[in-house]
Amino acid sequence: MPTQKTSLWTFLLALCLIAFGLNWPWEMAQMPAYAEMAGRSWLETALPCTVAALGDVGLTLGVCGLGALAAGRAGWGMEGSWNVYAAAALLGGICALAFEWQALAFGRWSYDERMPVVPLLGVGLWPALQLILLTPVSLGAARWCVRMMSRKRRTEEFSP
Repeated sequence: MPTQKTSLWTFLLALCLIAFGLNWPWEMAQMPAYAEMAGRSWLETALPCTVAALGDVGLTLGVCGLGALAAGRAGWGMEGSWNVYAAAALLGGICALAFEWQALAFGRWSYDERMPVVPLLGVGLWPALQLILLTPVSLGAARWCVRMMSRKRRTEEFSP
């Protein structure tokens, strides 16, 4: 029987893989809306999108860690309640906004006319929505994976 600690490590590994798997295609899809990437080939954007998706994985883990610290429970992200997902979306959105504001202020990138900009906030809609949506989805999918793996292990333990 897996311990709670094992389940947490499994959850975090699944979270990393799922967050990368969701964020990488999102990054690739939004790249033409950045002035510095517009018109570049798929191959030319693959590496910068990979780096950006790895950063998104880090932010997702950071949101999970912040939630766990605030709740006082290491397995907070595995709980699957509405307030976990709402907090993850809120924290993801705050991280996305802060990161976009900082990057725009320091000239790391700028938007092409294809990027819808959120009024009053001055950030692109796609990067703002990215972590708002994908952070809670990543948590939920990682939780589901751990539950399925645990169920499979239990079935195998009791099979002849």
